[in-house]
Amino acid sequence: MTRMKTLLSFLLACVLAGAAQAQTPNRTADEQAALHVLDRTVDAWNKHDLDLYFQNFAPEAQWVNVVGMWWHNAAEHRYALDIFMKMMFNKTHHTTLKAEVRMLRPDLALVRSHWQLDGWVMPDGRDMSDVSTGVLTLIVEKRKGQWLVIDGHNTSIDKKAHDPVLTMQK
Repeated sequence: MTRMKTLLSFLLACVLAGAAQAQTPNRTADEQAALHVLDRTVDAWNKHDLDLYFQNFAPEAQWVNVVGMWWHNAAEHRYALDIFMKMMFNKTHHTTLKAEVRMLRPDLALVRSHWQLDGWVMPDGRDMSDVSTGVLTLIVEKRKGQWLVIDGHNTSIDKKAHDPVLTMQK
């Protein structure tokens, strides 16, 4: 009898686990879709293809770049990025080191990534490798089944800054 109870308990646990998993595929699919916006923008960046890059942005998407320039819509962002791509980003390669997503609502997600940018050289020849890592934060919204960036903020990481959390006991 004990063996039968154990078997029934195991089967019930499997059924409940399966039911719980069956209730979350949309969330998982949406998380993956939100992260895929990041993947597509990185891919477009690495191709230096602004048409492809801006397919991921809503027209009213705002952007704050790594030095605090605030562009209030995709047209301003595109205008500035076109100039910068020709000036200093034309040989860059963007790598996502880590990415995460947090669903804020079923149709709204926060996507954050730790990135590295290789090949960033200023027009005067300065190598920008000291500031070529950072954190990108995107707010993406699902509109008519498509996830689009509606806001973004990019921040360089100061490699010389001390982060006390790195020594925190967890």
